[in-house]
Amino acid sequence: MKLKTLLTTGVAFAIGAMAATAEEDTPLSKEMSAMNKAQRTLKRQVADPAKKADNLALIATMKEKCAAALKDEPAKTKDQPAGDKPAYLDKFKKQMGDLDKAIDELKAAVESGNADAATKVFEKLADIKEKGHKDFGADE
Repeated sequence: MKLKTLLTTGVAFAIGAMAATAEEDTPLSKEMSAMNKAQRTLKRQVADPAKKADNLALIATMKEKCAAALKDEPAKTKDQPAGDKPAYLDKFKKQMGDLDKAIDELKAAVESGNADAATKVFEKLADIKEKGHKDFGADE
């Protein structure tokens, strides 16, 4: 009897977790996740001059994903009052523009081989990410 209850509880949690994951898999979250993956890889290898071409390809991926994400809306847009939606979306687009500029700075640092400048840009990217997730409700 205890085993049956335990299995039933486990199945219920698994179904709930799958539903929560499905809700969070928005087009925006997919783009941002791909951008984050490229950034993590880049951060690990940015100081290696032999990987400059790979690093520039990762930055190109980040730029592409940032541009694609700009076409989407945060999931919480639907929760905004009708009168606040335009301002909310303008704020989102501005922050995405800031992210795009930071990616350009990162590209310039990698092209010049300046690992110290790249490290500073990574700090800037972390700040932008934190602010964006706070403002637009993305959960880690």
